[in-house]
Amino acid sequence: METFICWTVVLLYSAAMIYVGFYLKSKYNLGRNNIKEAGLEFWIARRQLPGWRLATSITSGWLMLGWIGFGMAQVYFYGATGLWILPIPWFILCFIIIIIVPFMRRVSAVSLPQAIEKRFGVSARVLLAILSFGVFIAWTQAETYMAGALMAPFLKIPQQLCMVLFIIPIIIYTYLGGFRAIITTDLIQFCIMSVFMVILAVAAIVVASDASGGNLISAIGNSQPPWSGEGQAFKFGFLGWLFPFVLLIGYLPGWLIEQDLAIRLQSAKSTKEATKGAVLALVLITVFVLILPSITAFCALVAFPPVNGAAPEIIHSDATGIISAFIGKMPFALIPFMLIGLVACQMSTVDTFANVSALAVSHDLVEPALYKKGAKPETRLAVARYISVAVIVFSLVLALINNKLGDVYYISSGVLSASIAIPVMLIFWRRATLPAVLAAAIVGVLATVGVYYYEYKVLQSIDANAPNYYANVLPAFMKGAYGYYYVASGVVLSFITMVVVSLVTKKPSQAQLSEVKDNPVDDYTEFSRETTADIRESIK
Repeated sequence: METFICWTVVLLYSAAMIYVGFYLKSKYNLGRNNIKEAGLEFWIARRQLPGWRLATSITSGWLMLGWIGFGMAQVYFYGATGLWILPIPWFILCFIIIIIVPFMRRVSAVSLPQAIEKRFGVSARVLLAILSFGVFIAWTQAETYMAGALMAPFLKIPQQLCMVLFIIPIIIYTYLGGFRAIITTDLIQFCIMSVFMVILAVAAIVVASDASGGNLISAIGNSQPPWSGEGQAFKFGFLGWLFPFVLLIGYLPGWLIEQDLAIRLQSAKSTKEATKGAVLALVLITVFVLILPSITAFCALVAFPPVNGAAPEIIHSDATGIISAFIGKMPFALIPFMLIGLVACQMSTVDTFANVSALAVSHDLVEPALYKKGAKPETRLAVARYISVAVIVFSLVLALINNKLGDVYYISSGVLSASIAIPVMLIFWRRATLPAVLAAAIVGVLATVGVYYYEYKVLQSIDANAPNYYANVLPAFMKGAYGYYYVASGVVLSFITMVVVSLVTKKPSQAQLSEVKDNPVDDYTEFSRETTADIRESIK
């Protein structure tokens, strides 16, 4: 009966999300009337969204249980020092987002690769689109994998079948309603997820309080995070000052220019509405994405204490099972709702990342070629929808063959900052050149992957045979950040490459700098032409 109830609520929830897709398709006549605006509707909801919808969508998209579960695990292993790995950079990022809203709104482009093309040309757009697809399809498949892992214990079927069941409604409502369907389902999912996170944190406090005899704060302070040890739970600097510095350099640039964030800022009715949304998002993200998951992670140190310096089996050896473990302690009356919360969190994340993955392929690679061949707007719209479906299916295939999440999050985050963020952030530097953009993007990928391989494969392999080998070869001030240098190395080398190559290659002519204009290949996804003057003025 319990399994039957779980199946029932999942199917009903999935049916509700599918209904949203049909409703929006009918309401906005997507693909029927106003076909010249259909692309703008499919990718960015015609820039009609109020600020509060923007805020709930950003928060919903960031409540990704793969990332949050990974972040909880780092707090479990390091104590407060682990907050530097995800929560603190996220918190700082929210303030920066508020500041950059006017800048984002001045870029007359749907996608970041399209913005790059307006400044540097087609080859830059193609390369960055390919890299963007690689990053976000990796995140899409990782979160799909996590969805299957979280659903399987409740539905009593293999994880692979859970992933298939999970993906079907996303395919349908994305195909029918495009970006507006994603935004609308985000609102529904946020309402569910906010309650889910509150219940999870309260349950964690109750379970941990019982385990500590009512003296929870003292118990956490006396706990023994596996990688830092007793007395380190509330210390932020266990790994030294270089550790947070490396993470901020490595993470913030990429997260700041994430395509899903850029689309949402662009989709607001006005810059004022976008700013309101960014401020509200700061509040919502701080509460539901940062504070409540962190409380849950600290409680796990007491509720599921380490055994012989390692995480117990109930939360898995990598401590990514903290959420499931606490849900397992709840009365069954709460289980159906918590299951829907899990599904809602993952659907919101997967549809967001799948959407920007498809955007890179369709809007930046395929649709421009179709336009040049004279394809009609309705043809390009149909291609956009089919590519969106194909990308979701592709992410499912990747998730079905994946058996490890760590490398996906590590490498893709570094590549996002090093190979995409650096070229985008230097778009208004007058001296920047096309060769510099291409070189910086390639160097960013190679440096991130290369340093990651050296840290996680070479040094750890040596360390396995000679304990503390890396501790002996690295300077004292660098030892604490060992294992995380890859995220900053790619960014630093990419930036240096961008600057050096720009200075040694031919300076862009004034004519080239003045040719920033609306791109005709995107005629049915173009913004108002008033933003073009803003871009020209910024370059000057």
